[in-house]
Amino acid sequence: MPIAQVSIFLDNRPGSLYEAMTQLDQNKIKIYALSIADAGEFGLIRLITEEPQKAAKLLEDADFNLAKSKKNTEVTAIFSSKHDRLSKITKILGDAGINIEYAYSSAVHVDGKVALILRPSNVEKAEQMLAENGIEVLSLEQIKEYFQ
Repeated sequence: MPIAQVSIFLDNRPGSLYEAMTQLDQNKIKIYALSIADAGEFGLIRLITEEPQKAAKLLEDADFNLAKSKKNTEVTAIFSSKHDRLSKITKILGDAGINIEYAYSSAVHVDGKVALILRPSNVEKAEQMLAENGIEVLSLEQIKEYFQ
């Protein structure tokens, strides 16, 4: 159930994030998770949105520079909780030889569980290993359902 992520390069200046987010807001596209990484003169914004293809097209049509590499677009979403702690999740992946390239949290919180977005080195294998070990792997449809 890999999830398409939208990644945008923005100038590292006041107002640039507002400009990008306004494009999504004006088109009523919900954002479920957001990560901002500083890279000097620009920032890399990673988003999980309601309609990733539509969001990417809107941003691109508005002249935003999207990171289009497949490596940066497929992520997995899981629930972390008291029972399924990050230490357990990272052990499962580490023991399987899967690296976590980056991760960020989301706005999805359900019954003491927080949805995390992970970019493992092998998304399909990571999802299989996590599911086999009882970790709930989420689809975009489930994220939409849980989002309040």
